[in-house]
Amino acid sequence: MINNKIAILILAALPFYLNDFNNIFIKHERLWLAIDYGAKILPLAFLFYLLKKEILSRADLGLVTLPFKQLILWTIGITALGLCLDEPGFALWSKLLPAMRLGSIPIGTDSPLYTLDMTIGLALVAISEEIIFRGLAFTALRKRKQSIPKIFLISAIIFGLIHWSQGPTAIIATAITGSGLMVCMYCTGSIYPTIIAHYVINYLSFSGLACKFWGL
Repeated sequence: MINNKIAILILAALPFYLNDFNNIFIKHERLWLAIDYGAKILPLAFLFYLLKKEILSRADLGLVTLPFKQLILWTIGITALGLCLDEPGFALWSKLLPAMRLGSIPIGTDSPLYTLDMTIGLALVAISEEIIFRGLAFTALRKRKQSIPKIFLISAIIFGLIHWSQGPTAIIATAITGSGLMVCMYCTGSIYPTIIAHYVINYLSFSGLACKFWGL
């Protein structure tokens, strides 16, 4: 079973779905942080263990080095695409769908942990989610001989659903943004540009700068 990449994807993704209970029930900042970071570090440790055992390859996870010029161009392009899809997408879907928000992150801008979460925390989010929901998801679905449109659709759905505690608006908006980021994995086989893009998108979103830019 461990050699089945779909099974590996399910095992790696499961903590992300369970972690949203953290947003609902945990209000203590340090406890929330420990659970949230653990839910990302443990799947990464699992995948890098499989990498060390040569059950997975770096290419299976999208950890493919690009020529410098290609890296820069893809990073700029995929970041711009993600920014155009993310905050405007949230604004659009919030008008069409009920909020139904079940939980939220307890760390506000006045928290002493805010800077930590906006730097280390968001970096961990970008790295873990891109490795699992772009790199590994693309590889696993392709091995199952899914068509490219199905790969984009399925990977978008499973990525959107890890945000279930934030309601249908977040699920759909993040699914669409994730599908946009998958363009890079499909075209280059690398997630390095999308890791940077993911971090920038999240930083601008959580800091409120994206809303100001778009006038939302």
